[in-house]
Amino acid sequence: MEFIQNIKLKVKKLFHNNPNNQGSNVTTSPLSWRGAGGEASGSDTVCLNCHTEYIGNYCPSCGQPASTERFTVKKALMATLEVWGMGNRSLPRTIWHLIIRPGQMIGDYLDGKRIPFFPPVKMLFVLCVFFAVESSWLGQKSVTEQLTSGMNDESFKENLDKNKENTLIMFNGKKVSAEEMMNYVKNTVEWMDQHKAIELLCLHSFFMLFAWGVFRKSPTRPKSTFAEHFFTQVFMSGQMMALSIIYLPIFGTGKEDYAFYPLPWWLLFTLFVWDYKYIFGFKWRTTIRKVILIHFLSLVLFIAIAGFIAGLLMGYTENATVVK
Repeated sequence: MEFIQNIKLKVKKLFHNNPNNQGSNVTTSPLSWRGAGGEASGSDTVCLNCHTEYIGNYCPSCGQPASTERFTVKKALMATLEVWGMGNRSLPRTIWHLIIRPGQMIGDYLDGKRIPFFPPVKMLFVLCVFFAVESSWLGQKSVTEQLTSGMNDESFKENLDKNKENTLIMFNGKKVSAEEMMNYVKNTVEWMDQHKAIELLCLHSFFMLFAWGVFRKSPTRPKSTFAEHFFTQVFMSGQMMALSIIYLPIFGTGKEDYAFYPLPWWLLFTLFVWDYKYIFGFKWRTTIRKVILIHFLSLVLFIAIAGFIAGLLMGYTENATVVK
C-alpha cells in the first residue's frame, strides 16, 4: 500500500512540474491545491516553499511544516517574541537549566538534545543586549567610561599635553603622536564595549584553545572536538552573563570596575569548575587543577601576544624622531 502511494506521489509530482501542462487547465500554484487544514485536493499536502507533494507533518524536501498558513497578528507577535527567546525554544528555560544544572544541560546539547534549548550564540547576543539595557538603567559605568575617567585625571592630562606632539612611532613614514595612540586605544576599547558578545567570544576563545587540549581525553567525552569546546564556552559565557544580569541589581553599587563580568572572581572560578566537572566527568580535584592550568596557559598566551605587539612597536620606535 505504501509502495503504491509513493508511485502515486511521484506521478503527481511529474505531472505537476511538466512544462507541457502549462497551457492546460491545471493550476500550478500551491495555494490553489490546498483545502481545509492546509491539505491538497486529495489527502496529500503541497509544500508552499518547494511545491513538493507529500504525506506527513513536514516537507521531506525542505523541512517546512505542513501547518504553514497565512500571517496573522498572533503569528506576527509569536515570531517577534521568538527572536527574544520566548518561543518554543525558550530562552528562560535554557537559562534556568544553565543555572541549576549547567554541566548536564551543556552535555545534553553536545550529545544531540538541541530542540528544547535556545541556540547558544544567539542566546549570548540577546543576553548582552539585556545586560547593556540593565547597566544603563542602573547607571553602571561602562568600560569606556572607566577608561575615560582615567584619561581625565589631571596628572595624566598634564603628561599627555607635554608629549602631545612627540612622535612615538614611525609607521611607514607616518608619525604617530601620544594623543593619536590614546585615541586609537580608546576607540578600540569603546568598539569592544559596544559589541559585548563579540568581546566575550574573543575572551572565551583563549580558554577554548587550551580547554580542548586539557579536557580532550575525558571520562565522559574521550574524543571531544574543537567545535564542541566552542559551544561549551559559548554556553558558559551565556551562563555568566545571565548571572551577571541577576547579580547587578542586587549587589551592584554602580561603582564597580570590571572588564567582562561584574561577578566576583571566586564565583567565576567556581562556575568554571562546576561546569567542567559535570561536562567531562573528572573528579573535583582533577577538575580544579585543570581549570587552573587553563587559566594559566590563557594568561601566558595573552602576555605573549601583548609582548609580541609591544616588540613590534619598539622596533618601529627605534627609527622614530622627536618633534619639538
